[in-house]
Amino acid sequence: MSQFGRDLDNFSACRTVRIIGSECVENYTVYIIEVTIGPYTWTVKHRYSDFHDLHDKLVSTFKIDKSLLPPKKLFGNQSEAFIKKRQNDLEVYLQTILYYLAQKIPPILAYFLDFHKYEIHGITQALAEDLYNRGELILQAKEPFQMTTLHLYALTERLKLPEPTCDSGDVKKDIGHILDFITRLKHLKICGSRDPVGSSNIDMNELRFDLTLFKSLQTLEILNCNSMLITGFETIKQTLQKIEAHHSMKEIKDLLLQEFSHWRDEDGTLIVAFWNHIIEADLGHNNIKSIDESVQLLPRVEHLDLSHNQIETIQNLQWLSQLTFLDLSHNNIHQLDSLHTKLGNLKTLNLAGNRIRHLQGLSKLFSLVNLDISNNDISEINEVKHISGLPCMEKLSLIGNSVTIVLDYRTKVLAMFSERANEIYLDNMKPSQKELDTVAVVLALQKSKENKEKLRKMLPNKHASDMDCASRDSSPRNPTLITAPLSSTITTSSSSSTPPVASSPPVGLVLPSSGTNATETGGDSLPTPPLPGNQD
Repeated sequence: MSQFGRDLDNFSACRTVRIIGSECVENYTVYIIEVTIGPYTWTVKHRYSDFHDLHDKLVSTFKIDKSLLPPKKLFGNQSEAFIKKRQNDLEVYLQTILYYLAQKIPPILAYFLDFHKYEIHGITQALAEDLYNRGELILQAKEPFQMTTLHLYALTERLKLPEPTCDSGDVKKDIGHILDFITRLKHLKICGSRDPVGSSNIDMNELRFDLTLFKSLQTLEILNCNSMLITGFETIKQTLQKIEAHHSMKEIKDLLLQEFSHWRDEDGTLIVAFWNHIIEADLGHNNIKSIDESVQLLPRVEHLDLSHNQIETIQNLQWLSQLTFLDLSHNNIHQLDSLHTKLGNLKTLNLAGNRIRHLQGLSKLFSLVNLDISNNDISEINEVKHISGLPCMEKLSLIGNSVTIVLDYRTKVLAMFSERANEIYLDNMKPSQKELDTVAVVLALQKSKENKEKLRKMLPNKHASDMDCASRDSSPRNPTLITAPLSSTITTSSSSSTPPVASSPPVGLVLPSSGTNATETGGDSLPTPPLPGNQD
């Protein structure tokens, strides 16, 4: 935005101020004044009495001729012809005043034309006066101080001009008050707009501004700004701990890399410094479609919010080893693939409002305490089994999934957590005693069924084992097994008159060994036959 009235060679009052129309409001007429400075234009509305008050003050201060202002008319001042004539007369009046006072615009005239809203000198002087009055109170409150994109643009452009900090002559409007304030400010909120500023054609999303002078900034919130047009991040990186940016980017690198495409050169040289002090980053409510590699520039971030974007895949988060809180709610995520390889230390995960059907990818997030997967596409109760073994889980939300309409949904889900059922807040509700009693019965029935199944599997093996034991118990100790066939006989070298020896007993029949009596063998074994040649 150009400075007003400094370049007298190119100055033209008739091009700067025009009255382009009028409106009837209740019982009086307001005149629409169009102000143009450089490429920027805005309108101001005033009734005749406002012109009269302005003229009185200019006459008393700058000795302006009283006759310059068109006179009042008590009757007939609402006719169309009169209004048209007065409009032309008031336009000539303003152009004449500006021509003679262009060297130094009086504050009262600048305020009449809304310079404090749209022109860089007027904006910075108004801001300086405000901070002169309440700057210390703002710093002590430790609350975010709100500035518009237009404020920061005006300050950036004003500091480029070879002018003293106090060009108005009023010490309260010295921009030195602004400089002292922003160098000490710790919390800043920058608000842009998608609509033109007020009655002007000024588009805040086209205004470039610099943050280099904010040397103590710890938290920064950016709303409805074009992050690509912000400079000075290399300075605020040294102190900034928390950053929020909403409706301000299409890619993460738009903020973290600015005009650079990479943060390292081909030889590994660092082009863009890391945001080493950032602990919390909220980049929700943007048009981000992917988590690009520039996220590596936040190595110490613990809290990351990427909600309300258009992200489809969870990637490049393995570099964030300090991350414990992640919000990816309201994106377009369908699948969860082995998240433990990317989010090993995560404690809180919000995946609400996506299109997730399966939970297997969460099964090894052993540090997870809070999980919100509400409003997804989970329909099978068995999906909960994948997360029921997570030892630190305390809060689980499945609200808005079709699985919640399953009969006895809460009881079945809680039962999957077994002995930890009483520790789980399901859908923001602590389990009731009735639910815990039902869970206990379900677990007991499951245990009984498992025991019966184990017993059934053991029975065939046990029966075979019992048969083997029975066979071993029926056999005598140290037996001498005679395995000769039933038809075989004992032959000797004795004469034929010797009575033949009895045939061998059947297979399995045992005889006592030499020196063993019948009592030792149980008393039922056969007597030992006499040896040949010893018969009477």
